[in-house]
Amino acid sequence: MTERKIYQQSHRLDQIVPSGIRKMFARAQGLEGVISLGIGAPDIPPPEKLLEIMAKIAGQKTSSYVLNSGIPQLREKLINQYKELYDLDFNTDGVVVTAGGTQLMFTSIMAMTDPGDEIIIPDPGFVYYPTIPLIMGANPIHISLDDNFQMSPDKVNEAVTDKTKMIIMNSPSNPTGSIQKKEVLKGIAEIAIDNDIIILSDEVYEFMVFNGQKHEPVARYAPENTVTLNSFSKTYCIPGWRLGYGIGEARLMEPIAKLHPFIMANSPSLPQWALAEFIGTNEDREFRDHLRKTMETRAKVAQDEFNKIDGLEVPKVEGSFYAFPKVKNIEAENPGEFWSEKVFSEAKVVTVPGSEFGNSRKDHFRISFGSASEEKLREAAQRIRDLEF
Repeated sequence: MTERKIYQQSHRLDQIVPSGIRKMFARAQGLEGVISLGIGAPDIPPPEKLLEIMAKIAGQKTSSYVLNSGIPQLREKLINQYKELYDLDFNTDGVVVTAGGTQLMFTSIMAMTDPGDEIIIPDPGFVYYPTIPLIMGANPIHISLDDNFQMSPDKVNEAVTDKTKMIIMNSPSNPTGSIQKKEVLKGIAEIAIDNDIIILSDEVYEFMVFNGQKHEPVARYAPENTVTLNSFSKTYCIPGWRLGYGIGEARLMEPIAKLHPFIMANSPSLPQWALAEFIGTNEDREFRDHLRKTMETRAKVAQDEFNKIDGLEVPKVEGSFYAFPKVKNIEAENPGEFWSEKVFSEAKVVTVPGSEFGNSRKDHFRISFGSASEEKLREAAQRIRDLEF
């Protein structure tokens, strides 16, 4: 008699490894005195005006379905913002509002690639960049970033084959805190244009750019090839609201808009109505400026304090709310993992090993200063300085 199966798992999940970031986050829950520099969530309260608008409209416009791709009022605000900030011309048919940036990434890859296709990704890069392609049966092709965490156009060009359908880019970067230089953006844009490749550009940290720099969208250089992935989670400190979007040329966004309703009939309506009213106000601009200044100050504190720790080297943080220190004094197969485990178990400080973001930087680890005050950053660094390695 054949043994009866109680459950069945898709083979799509065979290569999927649970996120080490979430694993560390779970381990830290309920641990007294822990300082978490692990999870990528800002600890700053959302804009008060935005919360007031949410409270005002709750129950008024939120009990029914809305248009699959998002309410027109929000999409209109977004295309106006891209025109104002970047002089990019889109229309509302080129915007799809999703349940967070993650869903936009999932939907884009599912809508625009087939099993066996290749997707070029940065290494180190966000943990979902290789995972979602694997779920779809596509092949992630890792491109090791250079010493300044730039994605070399020459390396990208060498990796392109007739199976290459997409290049994922990220600036400002999670986990490195780097910003891709203009010549890098232009070089990769030219490759995409010449080879008819789609760029999926993750720009969720666009308003956290430091040292007087300005965010440079990839779409400026390859507008007909670029889907820009964005999210309100980081910009307004509302990750739990689960709202993001994709924006690009209407023709390019059409497959995403076509698939989106079958994944998420429509994204949460209440935050759409609230953000449509909030975006473009003085309070919006003031909050974004406040967020940038806060994170820029924390970036300096994180760099200064962690550079005081023997055996660490902290690259300059240019944007986002992450630093990516290098471990120099540990001989181990995975120095970043060894280091992260030690400081967690002995100092109650949560960090994330560099190996969670690819294989090229096992001697690094990530810290998130988005979720820790200047005081907490200093205390975490002091706890680590007190350890014996």
